[in-house]
Amino acid sequence: MPSHAPPDPPPPAPATFRRAPADHAPRYLATGLLLLAMGGGVLGWLAHGLTSPRLTLGDLLWNVVNPHHPVSADALTPLEWTFAVALLTVAALALRRRRAARGGALLLAFLLLGLCLRQGVGALDERYRLGFETPTYGPWALATYAVGLLVAVAVLALLLPRPERPAGRYQEDGEGRPPALGAAGAVAGAALIVLALVRIGWLLDNQRLAARYDLRTWNEYFRELVDPSLSSSPVSLTGGSPYYEAALPVAMLLVGGLACAGRPVARGAGLTLLGMLGYLQYRALAGVDVNDLDLYFDSGRGTLWLASALGSALAVLAGLLALAGAGRGRPRDRAADPGWSTRPGPPPFPR
Repeated sequence: MPSHAPPDPPPPAPATFRRAPADHAPRYLATGLLLLAMGGGVLGWLAHGLTSPRLTLGDLLWNVVNPHHPVSADALTPLEWTFAVALLTVAALALRRRRAARGGALLLAFLLLGLCLRQGVGALDERYRLGFETPTYGPWALATYAVGLLVAVAVLALLLPRPERPAGRYQEDGEGRPPALGAAGAVAGAALIVLALVRIGWLLDNQRLAARYDLRTWNEYFRELVDPSLSSSPVSLTGGSPYYEAALPVAMLLVGGLACAGRPVARGAGLTLLGMLGYLQYRALAGVDVNDLDLYFDSGRGTLWLASALGSALAVLAGLLALAGAGRGRPRDRAADPGWSTRPGPPPFPR
């Protein structure tokens, strides 16, 4: 006897959390434009450096891939390069309303906020404050940090108040949030935490040597992290390096903890951090001269540095792969949705 059950409905389209809901589009658009403006400002300083006779575009591009090639300080530092690229990349993702842009934008906003507040602490020193009056560069430096502060506060105000609520048939939790990162988040979180501890360890070890040889005391080191007036001026193109070197591993610890807890916002923040660290790690390994490898094995410290550099590169790759596939939505179970019931229908004729 032929079955009178209706045919199975087509399976629902695979759920994805790549794009934010449409009602969040204005916030993502504003965030993208703000980050784009800030990233363009950093590139503007770099473009101005190219007008100097000490720096050519060829030297800059060659140093990007070959750390051994000398380049003028007018080119800023690799830390500023990675920050600028991160700003522009996350801005592009935000303009396309990608969910990962939220975590990346929040991370960059907090880093930018800390950088600008650090300049505010430096401005408490009268001698440092006079640097903002330097002809040509002083006002532009002041404007850059002022705009950076406004951008950071605006992005935080746009993205912090409420998390996203996905629309459609998703495997959601009780509040309709995207699914937790799961095991992939734990892997990426552990990688971030390990990378942070390694970088913090080397920062402290380098300062230990600096204190031993009377190059910089511990008090000066910790003060310089929050007060740039100790060793630089407002128009210094490399004055932010101590801040970046300390802020990045602290951010890794925090984002790593969020990833281990399965928080969806950690995906975008972790991808941004690992992308920045990936380039910095490449420069560290590219700076190793294969002809001088035996020098690294002449001491325990050199061997440990080389091993940690190689291990960190692998950890960055593992974290990127884990986060790239984490947090994807899954279709709901049909049996849980009455709209997809597969129970046989009534017969066509009464019994």
